[in-house]
Order: sequence, then C-alpha cells, then structure tokens
Amino acid sequence: MDNLTVQYLIVGILVLAAVWYVVRNVRKSLKGKSGCSKGCGCSCGTVEKPQKAN
Repeated sequence: MDNLTVQYLIVGILVLAAVWYVVRNVRKSLKGKSGCSKGCGCSCGTVEKPQKAN
C-alpha cells in the first residue's frame, strides 16, 4: 500500500466515526424522553414552586 491509500483509509475512518457520532446524537434527541438533554435520566420538565404559608 502506498501513502495515498493509507491517507484515504485514515480519512474514511474519520468520516465514518463523525457520521456515527452525529447519527447517535440525533437519535438520542429524537427519542422523545422527558428530561434534560444530558442523558442522566432526570425529569426536569416541571419545577414545583414552594407554597406560601398563610
């Protein structure tokens, strides 16, 4: 294998890794789970306000 072939292989691997990363993040964001986008599983959709004592 000459140098040009090795360069094409390296670039191809990097492009595939970038596409995989983008597809994975898009699928996570479209999954429809409630909560924040950090993926920690919290449910921060609603915030409870403290009630005043009368």
